[in-house]
Amino acid sequence: MESIQIVSLSVAELQQMLDKCAQDAANKAVAHIMAVKHDPNEELTVADLADMFHCSKHTIYRRIKGHKISTVKVGRDIAVKRKFLDLIKKPVVTDK
Repeated sequence: MESIQIVSLSVAELQQMLDKCAQDAANKAVAHIMAVKHDPNEELTVADLADMFHCSKHTIYRRIKGHKISTVKVGRDIAVKRKFLDLIKKPVVTDK
């Protein structure tokens, strides 16, 4: 890390340096996010989905059943492929 003498900088120079640091940090953050790619076939358990959506496991089970989403058995739990997340987000509409 390099050190600088702030006293000898003008306000414009300091602002320019801060803007460059902020832009570099933003670029690094975006690069990191873009590097994390999600496999659409990744399997997420009902417990994972409930944590992700901040709801109960019962709600997730209801939405899986209501939207007829295919599942995979994982031990004593079931899992759903990541590509079905958009369907799980939608509430189930029941005819009354």
